[in-house]
Amino acid sequence: MALSPIGKYERVDVLGYGATGIVYLAWDTLLRKQVALKEINVQAGDMERFLEEARLLDRLHHPNIVQVHSVDRVDGKILIAMEYVPGVNLQELLRQQGKLPVSQALDIAIQVLDALDYAHQNHTIHRDIKPGNILIRKDGVVKLVDFGLATILGTGSYAGGAGTYVYMAPEDFEEEEHSDYRSDLWAVGVTLYEMVTGRRPFNAANPKNPFSWQEAVQKQQPPPLQEFVPDAPVALQTVIDRALAKRKEERYATAGEFADALRKVRALLPAENGETIAFVSSRAYGVQQKQKHAGGAPQSPQPSIARVEPKEVSLGPVRQGERCVAKVSVRSTNRKPLDAQLVSQPGWLHVHPTVLRRKQQVVTLTADTSMVSAQGKLVDTVQFVNGGHRITIPVQLEVLPPRPQFGQVAYWYVPLYIACLIPLFTVVLGTAQWARWMPIGLELTGLLGAMLALITVGAQLRSGEQLGAVLLMLTGLSATGTYLGVLGEPQNHPQGRVATDLLTTMGAVLLLQVFSARKWKWWAWVLVGLSLTLSWGITSMM
Repeated sequence: MALSPIGKYERVDVLGYGATGIVYLAWDTLLRKQVALKEINVQAGDMERFLEEARLLDRLHHPNIVQVHSVDRVDGKILIAMEYVPGVNLQELLRQQGKLPVSQALDIAIQVLDALDYAHQNHTIHRDIKPGNILIRKDGVVKLVDFGLATILGTGSYAGGAGTYVYMAPEDFEEEEHSDYRSDLWAVGVTLYEMVTGRRPFNAANPKNPFSWQEAVQKQQPPPLQEFVPDAPVALQTVIDRALAKRKEERYATAGEFADALRKVRALLPAENGETIAFVSSRAYGVQQKQKHAGGAPQSPQPSIARVEPKEVSLGPVRQGERCVAKVSVRSTNRKPLDAQLVSQPGWLHVHPTVLRRKQQVVTLTADTSMVSAQGKLVDTVQFVNGGHRITIPVQLEVLPPRPQFGQVAYWYVPLYIACLIPLFTVVLGTAQWARWMPIGLELTGLLGAMLALITVGAQLRSGEQLGAVLLMLTGLSATGTYLGVLGEPQNHPQGRVATDLLTTMGAVLLLQVFSARKWKWWAWVLVGLSLTLSWGITSMM
């Protein structure tokens, strides 16, 4: 029997109660569709602030976020009409089952992180991640609810009751405002731990006292997963440890990076009950699916088998903070189009495309060493799922120390730069007829600038220092050509003949330097010596 109507909504049933109101299953009589109607009592002073937040939520469109259809104000109450999600919330599921299989827990956490990654990029923080706000549809798709409402409605922080304290990060208990999007990542880590073990990672002596919870989350270390789930992957323990780092700077940099780490663990799990599980990324398709192929008769056409060329990809060595790109050809071996989706990749690698649909396709791998915190060799794999088959691309990356900053090399770079200009200064300051000898000074400056450019390459300096040397070289040599054209034929002019001889000699020196560029320190001394020697020679000729 239907409940009493409110506004344009016919209330059909009560879906749940919250600290701030009631959620109904309702019928929108104008749009003629079923909605979840949240009826909230908002204080008058918070009304405008809440409506502004609701307008922001209306702009969040993601397959793992419950869509807000409309917000109305009726009889002093706020009505939020949301997408109705048939299924259960995670809190109810954990109450029924105690704990979840690792694969299911990972599927749920990854979808939650996909939603958070999208929201964080749109400058929206949830602030109240917990099992009660995670809805699970009957087909396994996860929906995150109450996005951004915790601060406005008072359901987060201390006001939310003992249940919320468990999911608060250490910085959430501070008197000053230190919370940010990484507090959401902590809450996902707590929720994931609870899904896998059936237990909460922290326990307060007095569950109703926020200060007791503060002491627990700041001082306690969660028991290892293997105490409760002996077959839990070691890699999953590593991921959770990072997510629950006490200092937020030590957690994952983004929700997307956290999700990628879980995808890697998920891809390595063995098949369940004789089934092959293909986990599809929601960032490629909008939703996450788990496609199961039973051990009996196939439910879909036989999947393609692919060949990868080259079989192993080396992306290094690369200086930290820089990028390196490699391309891989993935080719079907049975003349059928591929139907492959990316399921696993290192956090430091961008893969494009993430979906392979043709018989032969080129995959671009871009290593971003800014995502790597330490130097050394990294070995990992990129994995696609093509039906019941895995396409594995081994990748390795050698990360070298970052290129030095200008302040670290200025003590020798600036003197060398000045040394390149000494012959030009010698000509200008050494004689009243400096215009006749200007081509020589410019040519020497340009040639010494070429030596400095090769030194910057050998020393692996940044592009700014290299560009400075190249500009010095080009300015000197191009101006030399202009002056020689004014003076006449080089072979008929004394200064022109000297310029030609210098160009030939210095050209040989530069050629030798090209083949020994790694000995850049030795060449730096050669540059200084040549600069002083050539300046003395010009002075004696003038």
